[in-house]
Amino acid sequence: MGKLLDLGGGDRLLPQTISKLLDYTIEQHQRHPEGVTAKLQALEEQCGTLSELLYQKFHRGDLGDTEEFFRWGALVEMRQRLNQRLSLLLANTPAGP
Repeated sequence: MGKLLDLGGGDRLLPQTISKLLDYTIEQHQRHPEGVTAKLQALEEQCGTLSELLYQKFHRGDLGDTEEFFRWGALVEMRQRLNQRLSLLLANTPAGP
């Protein structure tokens, strides 16, 4: 984007708009996992173990196939995807001026 502007092409507001949109998206991805994490922590306290260990046991079939564990497994996967997207967003954020 910077090279395009240096060559006289493009609107100077475009990089600022993209930067604000990226900041907003990052903020949303940072806020959303908090609710998911709170739900997972409640189950961890109930079961007395960490989600990562429960997730491994669930996928081995050690926990059975109750609806609660399927919902919980979906939450673990959701948190993983959110964290992956956040990492990508942060890695592709241009450095400030």
